[in-house]
Amino acid sequence: MRHRFPVLETERLVLREPRRSDAELCLAAWGDEETMLYFGTEPLATRAQALEQIRDFRDETSSGEGIRWIITERGRDEYVGDIGFFDYAPDHARAEIGFLLAKPLWKRGLMSEALTATLGYGFSVKNLHRVEALVDPRNAASLRVLERRGFHREGILRDYEFERNAFIDLALLSLLRKEWEARSAPGLSREAAGPRDCSAHRAAGT
Repeated sequence: MRHRFPVLETERLVLREPRRSDAELCLAAWGDEETMLYFGTEPLATRAQALEQIRDFRDETSSGEGIRWIITERGRDEYVGDIGFFDYAPDHARAEIGFLLAKPLWKRGLMSEALTATLGYGFSVKNLHRVEALVDPRNAASLRVLERRGFHREGILRDYEFERNAFIDLALLSLLRKEWEARSAPGLSREAAGPRDCSAHRAAGT
């Protein structure tokens, strides 16, 4: 029996299930060189590749290995980005998070908003204990948005992956459930640090 996909809503966004009809706008975002510069994969070039990416998103959910939401603006049911968990380790209550926002939507605080909703689902519904993020250290925007949501830098994984004809370092960040709950306590605003956006979060395997 297929479970209903969880829809997440914020003040300005609706996060929903991936659809084949998202392929065109997904291609525009995932095909942009600047957006994909630190993402860990080459830019997409064809609609067929975008459809394959959407299929990968859906398969990730159906397999139980993760979940990926399509980010849409409230009142406009169109792809503007994606966000989700992958590499679930249920025995350890751990997952990695990754995200991407289309360039025309940068610097509006939307990814910070989507990240808050996604983390709330991960900790409250999936009962995660730890969420990790691997980020190219040159991707300052993604590092900022994660740290403003409470992530801590744990260190640098040296020459961790081979991309664009060179080995690159990756920064390892994490957020624990108790830290998230402390930030979410009554009277403490999650937006206290001020929302910002990022271009793309380094997410291997997405």
